[in-house]
Formats: sequence, C-alpha cells, structure tokens
Amino acid sequence: MRIEELINIAFGLFMSLLILWKHARIPLWGLKLGVNLAVIIATLLVSRMPTRRGFMFHFRNWYVAAAVPIYFMNLKGVVGGVNPTNWDLFLMHVDKVLFGGRYPELLIERLYNPLLSEILQIAYVSYFFIPLLVGIPLYRKDIRAFRRAATAIILTFYLSYVGYFIVPAVGPRFSMSEMFTKQIRGILLTPYLKAILNRLEPTPHDCFPSGHTAVSLVCMWISIRERTSRKLVIPLVLGLIFATVYHRYHYVIDVLAGMILALVSYPLSQRIYRLWEKER
Repeated sequence: MRIEELINIAFGLFMSLLILWKHARIPLWGLKLGVNLAVIIATLLVSRMPTRRGFMFHFRNWYVAAAVPIYFMNLKGVVGGVNPTNWDLFLMHVDKVLFGGRYPELLIERLYNPLLSEILQIAYVSYFFIPLLVGIPLYRKDIRAFRRAATAIILTFYLSYVGYFIVPAVGPRFSMSEMFTKQIRGILLTPYLKAILNRLEPTPHDCFPSGHTAVSLVCMWISIRERTSRKLVIPLVLGLIFATVYHRYHYVIDVLAGMILALVSYPLSQRIYRLWEKER
C-alpha cells in the first residue's frame, strides 16, 4: 500500500468513527457511513491489484484524488452533528482585534468594482484546477515527484477537514450578511460561478481553516520547487487568497490559519512519504 492510499483510509476511518459516535444527530448517517466504507474498501482492493503497466499503472497514480471530493461532499451534516457549536462570532472578534477594532470584511468594500470582482471570482474557482495545473506536467516529468505532491495535497485537504470539526463556522457571507452595505457585482460570470460553488460546496461549516488557502499554497510551493506551471500557478494562487476575503467566503484569521497549515502539512507530508517509501 502506498502512503497516499493509507492517508485516504485513515481519514475515512476517522470520519466513520465520528459518524458512529454522533449518529443520533447526523441525518442519513447510515448512508454517509456506507460511502466512507465504500471508499475504504475500494482503496484496499485497488492497492492489491497488479499495476506494473498499462491502464492500471496510471489509474493507481491518479485514483487516490477521487476520495477527496467524495469525503468533502459527505461532510454535510456530519460537522454540525459532531460539533454543533458555531465559532463565527469568535472569528469575527479575532478579525476585529487584528484590524484595530474594525472588521476587514467591511473595510474591503471600498475596493469593490465589477472588473476586480470578476477577476477574483475566477481566481477563487481556479482552486479546483490548480492541483491539475501542477500535477499533470509533474506526472509527465517525474512520477515520484508527482506522488510526493499528491501526498502533500491530499494530507492538506484532510487536515483542513479536521479543522472544520474543531472550529465549525459558516463564514462572513452568512454571519455578516446584514452588516454589508454593498453587493458584489461582476461583469458576466460572477453570479453563475457563485451558484456553481454553492452546489459544489454543500458543507456549510467549512470555513476554518481556509482550505483554499492551504491547498493552493502547497500547490504553489510544489510548482516553485519542481518548476512546473509557475507563471500560471503563482498569480492564480495570490488572487485566490485575496478573493477568499474579498468575496466573503473566509475571515482573515481563516486565511492565516490556512497559511500555517500549509507550512506544517507540506514538510510533514514529505517526511511521511520518505519514511513510508523506505519501509516499502
């Protein structure tokens, strides 16, 4: 078994135990538990298959990424069931303290204009494609480097998911909706992209830490170290991080926590990968 597969199984078991623990407060808990177990079983089966050449060789290198969105979609109802405490007021207070008694989410309204809103919304959505922008050229260049990158990205995703259970929050767009004085208007794509995101991200308590910040920074780190797609990835990541607050998806403290998570998860993942591969 590869370390990427083991990380997928470990998170599936972690989430399954939480579901069993708080099943009385989790809607459709049996279905959610079944999804997790299905991912675990599928991973165990694939890890035992011969993958020396052909389709299965490529499939095994890439299929581990499929568990990430499956687990994320499965978080809906689980986070609130496990920890019903809402931390938005606390996070709002921290932001206010950091900015001298004023909410940065309100201060940033001065910058609103349709063109900037459009550009930053596109940058925010690029989160779903940045791992591919890094992974595809890296896969062609060096399979081992690709697997190290996959380990880092997958581990960062799951550590951010763990954060949702510890500090559940819905974010400024919901908790501060009555405080905002301006609407965010784009040029063409902004309202459609926001609607798509609401469908793709059904988990309401997915604010702290900012997974968008953590994962995108890890991808940028990889792109710089491996010299792949740097000219495209770096500006996208910087725009994405600013967009998390500009478009009211995250508090500033979420972004700072995401930065810290990236600084921890990337070197940790590389050490885990080296130790596991040495044993294999």
